Amino acid sequence: MAQISDYEAIVKALNLYVLGCNEGKSEIMKPAFAEGAVMYGTDKDGSTVGGSIENLFKGIDASGKTNAKAHIDVLHVSGTIAIARVIMEGWHGLTFTDLHQLFKSNGEWKIIAKAYHTH
Repeated sequence: MAQISDYEAIVKALNLYVLGCNEGKSEIMKPAFAEGAVMYGTDKDGSTVGGSIENLFKGIDASGKTNAKAHIDVLHVSGTIAIARVIMEGWHGLTFTDLHQLFKSNGEWKIIAKAYHTH
């Protein structure tokens, strides 16, 4: 059974992601991601984007500061795995729905994969 502390730690990691997105600084969000994390999703033109999470970091650093609103839902936690949804509205005029897979290792929750849809 998941502990409340797990939910809190997952939200803390995802808040680093959201803060990094809004500040336009990947160094803020990097601690939330596991080494080798990946992402896949759709760009605003509907094309598929994917690969290393380093692609996200480059995009965030190039984007600059914004003031998007975000909502985080921890959808499921089981042992060392979790899935959470982040809805982000107004990120440089775009809205995203993200699904983040997280893994707990050495007592720490890290994002291992991000799948997203651009609305």
